[in-house]
Amino acid sequence: MNKKEYFDNSSYDMYRSSSFEKMDYHEQLKLKQANLEKMFAPFKVKVNPILENPVPKNYRHKVILAATNIKQNNTFQLRLGLFVEGSKQIKPKIFHHIHDKEINDLLQSIEKVLITHKIRAYSKQEPRGLIKHVLVRKSLSTKKFMVVLVTQSTLLPNHKIIVKDILAKNKNVETIIQNIQDRETPVVLGNKDRILYGNGYITDQIEDIKFRIHYQSFYQVNPYQMIHLYQYALNKANLSHKDTVVDCYSGIGTISLLAAKKAKSVIGIEVNKKAVEDANYNKTLNNIQNATFICDDVEKRLEQIEDIDCLIMDPTRDGSSLSFLETVKQRRPKRIVYISCDPYTQIRDLKSLIDEYKITDIQPVDMFSFTAHIENIVLLELKR
Repeated sequence: MNKKEYFDNSSYDMYRSSSFEKMDYHEQLKLKQANLEKMFAPFKVKVNPILENPVPKNYRHKVILAATNIKQNNTFQLRLGLFVEGSKQIKPKIFHHIHDKEINDLLQSIEKVLITHKIRAYSKQEPRGLIKHVLVRKSLSTKKFMVVLVTQSTLLPNHKIIVKDILAKNKNVETIIQNIQDRETPVVLGNKDRILYGNGYITDQIEDIKFRIHYQSFYQVNPYQMIHLYQYALNKANLSHKDTVVDCYSGIGTISLLAAKKAKSVIGIEVNKKAVEDANYNKTLNNIQNATFICDDVEKRLEQIEDIDCLIMDPTRDGSSLSFLETVKQRRPKRIVYISCDPYTQIRDLKSLIDEYKITDIQPVDMFSFTAHIENIVLLELKR
């Protein structure tokens, strides 16, 4: 299995795992386990059995579909779908067995509304089109939906009627946002937006902690397995009420606020300004006093922090920079919990740490059934 098969390009929702799509679930687990054991063999540490996904199908609570146009009755109509693996071609397809069923239904109704209002997909071949992508996220705890219409420009004719029609199809839509992506880029979301309905966010809950989720903020797409991922990581971190924890790439504060229940203090560092705003809101919402969130580059801020008992890092699929890892070794946290959605970049980073740290636990977590992707937790302890 090559590196590309582990690449979770969620910005495209193009599931680069066609060989897994129709495979028996337990056969998938065997293959993933074997691959991970081979990859981590040089570290001479046992890879624990994969934590199975409690909901192998219809688990994905965030879906992004691309828009295209098809010829229908001598005219062109918008369709939503997924990118064909390994290409820029969009295959009209809404229903997928890893998507939440209600999200599938909502996307179908949104497509019908856009067709009714003669809204076309934008492309270089159809520059008069408007829609580039449609994003839907669902809260597991509230069952409410967020809808994001990604457009080429600020223009969205009849947007009030479109919003009314979408709401008529599903009463659980809590907010609708228009995001403007006017650049020719594979990046789905642009930097400009306007709220068409609601407050611009939804809320979810992990254990007894509530979280406000903005559409640009990172939040795991599989809420059923997310709780097991975080519980395992924090249990292995072995936190006490004397510990200072630093959470790098802290996002909206999910791990930080869960850790705050066990630790003396938690410092979350995140470069995304909106995510830090949400994290601070979530801290206040849950009346948590011992967590601090800082909007800054993780490396620069980490250089200023002394006496770290536990460092938690959950970077993007690209992993961490070499300079950041050198800063980690200089700060010498007693324990490191490294969560990754790409074992290849995780292994690359671990090679930079093992001169100072020993790996004591490797736990894969199946967050993405019926794809080749895997989440992996590695616990490291300072050698001296």
